[in-house]
Amino acid sequence: WLIPSPFQTAKSFWELTINGTLNHLIIISVANAVPAFIFGLVFALIMGVLIGMNAIAKKIFFPFLSAVYSIPSLVFLPLIVLFFGFTREAVWCVVFISCFRSIIYNVIEGVCSVNQNWILAAKNLGLSKTEIIYKVILPGALPHIMTGIRMGFGSAWRSLIVAEMLVLTVGGLGGFIWLAQWSFSFEKVFAGIIVIAAIGFLMERFVFGKLEKITLVRWGLIREEI
Repeated sequence: WLIPSPFQTAKSFWELTINGTLNHLIIISVANAVPAFIFGLVFALIMGVLIGMNAIAKKIFFPFLSAVYSIPSLVFLPLIVLFFGFTREAVWCVVFISCFRSIIYNVIEGVCSVNQNWILAAKNLGLSKTEIIYKVILPGALPHIMTGIRMGFGSAWRSLIVAEMLVLTVGGLGGFIWLAQWSFSFEKVFAGIIVIAAIGFLMERFVFGKLEKITLVRWGLIREEI
């Protein structure tokens, strides 16, 4: 009696879509995720390039990253709440930590895997360090960076939903599912799960897939799937 039928789930999904509840929840969750994800991506790119190019920076920061990587991002939530309270900023911090850790490892690996002959050729052509980073290292490391962005978004999206369940004041899909289960409205729980999965699929298909075709496939770094 607890598990709703597919018909009940479909009916609930339709009603929540028609009355605008799901659209409102999606907007809130996107607002809870996107700013922190973008900041985490930019910071991971900067730190990843620095660590990948500089041996001293790698010796300083890499042990710290290795230690922090094994800690689930949600473990930091109680400490974050002490500083920010049950606010959207607390959720942003969790999302930032989650995506940053997933992206930076791939950025470092990508930078370290760039062909050294390309860098030497760029130096011989008179390119500055900044030009080498933008014109040689980042394009050469792009396959690893794209993988890191995909993994970072998946990690951030999962952490966001759980963080919303724990910080109910920010709302979103996670909070909606958490409240629905306490009222035994499991058809709403399944509807929320469907939306979460659909957003992940759409991001992979129409955002990351398109970026891959525009960059990696077009530049010949990977082959397009037949």
